[in-house]
Amino acid sequence: MGELPFTSIIIPCRNEERFIGNCLDSIIANDYPKERLEVLAVDGMSEDGSQTVIENYSKKYPWIRLIKNPKKITPAALNKGITSSKGEIIMWMSAHNRYEKDYICRSVENLSKHGADNVGGIMKTLPRIDNFAGRAIVASLSHHFGVGNSYFRVQTDEPKWVDTVFGGCY
Repeated sequence: MGELPFTSIIIPCRNEERFIGNCLDSIIANDYPKERLEVLAVDGMSEDGSQTVIENYSKKYPWIRLIKNPKKITPAALNKGITSSKGEIIMWMSAHNRYEKDYICRSVENLSKHGADNVGGIMKTLPRIDNFAGRAIVASLSHHFGVGNSYFRVQTDEPKWVDTVFGGCY
C-alpha cells in the first residue's frame, strides 16, 4: 500500500472516565504506524476525571492530545476536532468502544480499495451488566428486527454499500 496517509482520530467525549482509558489503550495497541497518527480527544468539559485520564495519556504518547469543547455537544466536538486535525484521513471513534488491532489499517485500506468516501466497521454489542436486561438489550441491538438495515450492528460478513456506518473513516 506504500506510505500510509496521516490519519487523525477524533474522540468526542464527556464524563467518560470509566471508558476512555480502554478506548485509548485499544488505539495504542493498533498496528497503524504511530508516526502517521494523531488522536484528538475532544472533551465536553467533563465533570469527572476524564480530562485527567486523557492528559496522563498525552504525557506518555505525544500523538494523543486533549482539546476542550466548551459547547459540550458531539457535533461541536467533531467540528473542533476536524479543524484541529492534520490528517488526510479523519476517523470518528467512540470513547465507549475498544477497537480491534487492525481496525485503523483496515478502515484506511478500505477507503481506497472500494473508492468510498466513508467506511466503518462492525460493532459487537456487549452488555454493560451481564444480566437478563443487559442480554435483552444486546439481542435487540444485534438483530435485524431491532435495528433494521444497520448492517454494522448485525455482523455481516461481506462489505456492503450502506447509508450509515459505525466509526466513520473519511
